[in-house]
Amino acid sequence: MSPDSKTSTKATAETDIEAVVHQLAALREDMSRLAETVSGIAGRRGSRMAADIAEGFDEAKHYAESKGRSAEAQLEESVAAHPFMTIGLAVGAGFLVGALSRR
Repeated sequence: MSPDSKTSTKATAETDIEAVVHQLAALREDMSRLAETVSGIAGRRGSRMAADIAEGFDEAKHYAESKGRSAEAQLEESVAAHPFMTIGLAVGAGFLVGALSRR
């Protein structure tokens, strides 16, 4: 091999190494941007999911409140319509609780 070919081979190798270094730097930047993008997407999805869960809890709370009021109104109507039966059921429940607590 002549000295010129050695110099040329060395220069080509250095050029190739520089190209690889630049490509690795570009790859690092791309990976960094990709990580930021994925992080942003995950954050937005998490926020939306938390908002959906909070909305679901609010709906469940309102549903339970309305059903509770409805059940309370029905119970009051039933007690007002059948006061003696209500007293009899209360007495029966009291005897049952008393009998179970003696054991």
